[in-house]
Amino acid sequence: MFKKRLLMSITTFTALALVACGNGDTADTGDNGETADNGNDDAEVLETDDGEEFEAPTTGGDGVLDVWTFTDEAQTMINDYYLEEFSDLDYEINISIVPTEEFETQLDPVFTTDSAPDVIFAEQAFVKKYVESGMLVDLSQYDSLMEGAENTFDYVRDIGTHEDGTFVANSWQTTPGAFFYRQDLASEHLGIESEDEMQEAIGNWDGFLETARELRDATDGSVYMVSGRGDLSHPYYMSRDQGWVVDNQLIIDDQIYELMETARTMVDEGLMMDADPQGEEYFAGMISDEILGYSLPTWGIHFWLVPNGDETAANWRIVTGPTAYFRGGTWMGIPSTSDMQDEAAHLIEYLTTSENFMRTWAEDTGDVVSHQGVVEEVRGDYEMEFLGGQNHYDAFAEGIDQIDGEIITEFDQGIQGAFDDLALTPYSKGEMEMEEALDAFRMEVQSLYPDIQVD
Repeated sequence: MFKKRLLMSITTFTALALVACGNGDTADTGDNGETADNGNDDAEVLETDDGEEFEAPTTGGDGVLDVWTFTDEAQTMINDYYLEEFSDLDYEINISIVPTEEFETQLDPVFTTDSAPDVIFAEQAFVKKYVESGMLVDLSQYDSLMEGAENTFDYVRDIGTHEDGTFVANSWQTTPGAFFYRQDLASEHLGIESEDEMQEAIGNWDGFLETARELRDATDGSVYMVSGRGDLSHPYYMSRDQGWVVDNQLIIDDQIYELMETARTMVDEGLMMDADPQGEEYFAGMISDEILGYSLPTWGIHFWLVPNGDETAANWRIVTGPTAYFRGGTWMGIPSTSDMQDEAAHLIEYLTTSENFMRTWAEDTGDVVSHQGVVEEVRGDYEMEFLGGQNHYDAFAEGIDQIDGEIITEFDQGIQGAFDDLALTPYSKGEMEMEEALDAFRMEVQSLYPDIQVD
């Protein structure tokens, strides 16, 4: 039996800071919310812009498999599942957890050097930057990993594939989104008594707006359809026909124009609260009677809605809403400088393709996994008391095949942040007209990415 020791570099910040999701929002992609302390008094302590402390990520040298991640679910999966299955490894595993907003800052300076980790967990907001870098190991050289990845949902593989067709990153999860709503409010104010009736009412954006108007009129404006623009933006972003950049040119898809108009209409007509995404008002609405619903992905129910909606538990339901979409997710890849590539590939193979692991992880956490067969196997057995006994797993699974991973680009994080700040927000609030807002957005994109053609 080989000696096995797990080294941890764990931060001491909140679960929300641990698990930021796409587009700069603070979120989670399936995190278990736990933190730990490795007791290393000599570890370098850094701070985020918000003053949260975290230990600087480390690499352990020879005989150590270094894993850098933005979410502590890596710790859980490796410690409680992988190392339980493979208890006789002759190398150590060193996990460094870095706040999402600091992850790229810490990784980028060492990414192409010998100081890079052996495995990275990259969030959807920035994973394409690393996928397209040419500096991740081609996973197709590992036959058993590729055989297992044949069961991975297409969009997950698409995001982990370099533009030249090289498969360099995979994920254990899918993150389809849905519309969560208060059944008690829907019944009282709209006469909607079931999920089927709600889906029929909001199955497209015209129906969504009409239902929002009915809700406003029935409550004299005291109950809003949604909290704010964040409940609109992600469904619209992920239902575009084209990504932000195609052939090195900025693309403003028709869905973007529609998003701007929908947001403006909902503000002008008092159909949404217009709270800032993930702000105090946003979360407070989950226990008040002022918000009918929220657009959330798989992880949103466990890490936003359940913790903040305890007083309204069992009143929530889930439907697809106007469009299928996804938000967030975590991909694993191997920097090409790693001297433990085979060991790294073995870890990725287990966490992203093992049917036994996927099944157990799904049953233990409710995470919607990336293995098509496992999703079909377990989707019929779930019920959640918070959702009044509804099967959320089945509801999420319905939308996976409609997700298009090819619209995700390496520029999304910067471009979507610029669009929200300079175009969507000021236009929806009536502070700027559409073309004025879009011109400001284009100028910012040109400044951020001088090589992209914006006209």
